Amino acid sequence: MDKVVIYGAGLHAELVGYEMDFYNLHEVVAYTVQSEFLDKEKLNGLPVVPYETLTETYPPETYKMFVAVGPQAVNGVRENLYKDSKEKGYSFVNCICPSPTISENIKIGENVYIDVVSMFSRFVEIGNNVVVISSQVGHHCKIGDNCFISGSILAGNITIENNVFIGLGSAVGPNITLGEKTVVGMGCSISKNTDPASVYINQSTQKQKFDSSKLKLL
Repeated sequence: MDKVVIYGAGLHAELVGYEMDFYNLHEVVAYTVQSEFLDKEKLNGLPVVPYETLTETYPPETYKMFVAVGPQAVNGVRENLYKDSKEKGYSFVNCICPSPTISENIKIGENVYIDVVSMFSRFVEIGNNVVVISSQVGHHCKIGDNCFISGSILAGNITIENNVFIGLGSAVGPNITLGEKTVVGMGCSISKNTDPASVYINQSTQKQKFDSSKLKLL
């Protein structure tokens, strides 16, 4: 079993570390963040150490890494940390929670997180440094590097280019390409190809002028 250091000390890192242990995927030995973000000594009962000296305390010859960071800067923060860790000599593990829908037909890169409730059809390709949470992915979809997909439905034969973000409750129709760094906010419906770096935002539900005491059916 690989011994792993997780980059991150936030909620996502805590979840990843817990699931690696719970599903017996890897042995997590420590967490790491850059010194300016080092505000705790332990997470999940394990040490949180400075990233700047990581190669000395947990050398890449012995330990592997997983970067557990969210979609900040259109996934650019996670991308830069992944690249920097690779330059330091680290190799990467995945956190793929057990699922009957993940078959031999699916190609998966490295530093990929897939939670236990996501569902995949056949002939799906997933790049490096990708996060998929509570989503449904249709057949022949291709997901590029550094993407973050949360609570979404993807129809078949979709191409998602690098650094795309798809938010909660969104749906993407079949045979569509989402251009690099596209951001799809919560509750959006995408039915056409998107240009690179385009942003889609669904109008939030409006607060009504009356309070709940006026409702007769609840």
